[in-house]
Amino acid sequence: MIMRTGEVMVTGSILELLSVRRGHFALESGLHGDAWFDLEPLFLEPARLAPFLADLAELLTPWRLDGVCGAMSGGAFVAFAVASVLGIDFLYSERLVVPGRSRASAVDYRVPRALRPAAQGRRLAVVDDAINAGSAVTKTCDDLRSAGAAPVVMASLLTVGGTAPKKLEGYPEVVALQHMESNLWQPVECPLCRSDEPLADPYGA
Repeated sequence: MIMRTGEVMVTGSILELLSVRRGHFALESGLHGDAWFDLEPLFLEPARLAPFLADLAELLTPWRLDGVCGAMSGGAFVAFAVASVLGIDFLYSERLVVPGRSRASAVDYRVPRALRPAAQGRRLAVVDDAINAGSAVTKTCDDLRSAGAAPVVMASLLTVGGTAPKKLEGYPEVVALQHMESNLWQPVECPLCRSDEPLADPYGA
């Protein structure tokens, strides 16, 4: 199957490389959702993923980027590949758990100190493998801004939740090769909570 997203021709579907679970999940952002992707197998066969990474790089060419930044680990793998295709700099952010904070703010993403000078004054894309609630990309974007960078676009192989195009209020435009609709709710509005459906542990057996 050939799909057209923007001006990029995508052969096949990135969903063919993923497994999706349906259920009741608490996401890192604090939101609840009804879909969970196991993203680690994406990188098991690099040759199968390579055409999609090249398509994502092509999708980002109009932004005249100086570099690409991705959150460890999946986003960083995608960012490194895209930066290699475009011949620009690669940066990454590290996931940090902050004790004592509520679930929605317990995790931060920070660019390592040694890389922060390389971010200052640069036009950057913030990249992930998939963007659902967007916690990793928005917190990476916040930290890049604090380092003096100019994040101008967010990108992923796949966006999830709501209708396309994905929008993250207060953040740059989001571009992706493909979108899959699913539901996201604040916990107090979650119909799965109201129906007493238990939360599933996505990392469990």
